[in-house]
Amino acid sequence: MGRSAAWLLVLAAAAMLAAALASPAALAAEKAGDYPNRSIRLIVPFPPGGGTDTVSRAIQPALQQRLGQQIIIDNRGSAQGITGTAIAASAVPDGYTLVIAEIGATAVAPSLTPNVTFDVVKDFAPITKLIEQPYILSVHPSVPAKTLGDFIKLAQAKPNGYNYGSGNVTSHVMQEVFYRTAKATLTHVPYKGSGPSVTATVQNEVQTVLSGPGAAIPMIKAGRLRGLAVTTIKRARELPDLPTIDESGYKGFEVSGWYGVMAPAKTPAPIIARLNQDFVAVLSTGDTPKILMARGYDPAPTTPEAFRKYLQQEVARWSRAVKEYGIKSIE
Repeated sequence: MGRSAAWLLVLAAAAMLAAALASPAALAAEKAGDYPNRSIRLIVPFPPGGGTDTVSRAIQPALQQRLGQQIIIDNRGSAQGITGTAIAASAVPDGYTLVIAEIGATAVAPSLTPNVTFDVVKDFAPITKLIEQPYILSVHPSVPAKTLGDFIKLAQAKPNGYNYGSGNVTSHVMQEVFYRTAKATLTHVPYKGSGPSVTATVQNEVQTVLSGPGAAIPMIKAGRLRGLAVTTIKRARELPDLPTIDESGYKGFEVSGWYGVMAPAKTPAPIIARLNQDFVAVLSTGDTPKILMARGYDPAPTTPEAFRKYLQQEVARWSRAVKEYGIKSIE
């Protein structure tokens, strides 16, 4: 074999080695120009039927139309959203695996879960916030309280005389923080989901619950629950006569529920930009915003940078709250 032929073989071998050693992110970057050219998996880290699943399926049709590819919703409900989120963190950063971010799985549960395998801030590329929602504090109609202030006085006068239900770690931590702030002691009763916790309150197994609008509003309008306050700084669109917790005398207490969407870290910037563009369009035009608002969700699209800052703030906020109040358990 001549020296030229041998040298060509060396170059070919070197090229093959370089390709083999190329990182998934580098390979994905090379293919970003024709993205997407196949179906996209959207991990919903909760079982079917919950809020994250409902929002994902409301967005799915219009998003598929814009991207020209199928969006496959993959429900991975376990460990308060930790399992599904961890799967997404370790996925190839090529834009074909996305995950729904949610206040509990993303900001609250990691602070209560030992040996979490991901760092929300470092291991994900935020795409956009999707929606915001209020949480509604309700009581069983038999409770002799017409306002939140009345209920707190009752609870203060009878420590552990009232039970509060929660259907997830977010509801649990929020209520624990609020009642400790209000210097009231209630007994916590966990349930497997927001729906069961609201049902338990309707049946007077527990006397109060903090839940999302989808589960609470129908019961309030039917007179089976009495709404006392909402957690957002503004009143809920569907319950304009219901005051906020801030208006009820607990200044500064404000919590918005939210969902967003993320990709694994190192997903190429052009892919993140494309996804942001399409998600924002879906949340801003056509029938999707109307569908979401009819179900109690407010579309809240952002830039990737704004969502990143928001995630950092939420992770820091709930980590501090868990430590400050010594909250240990996770449902």
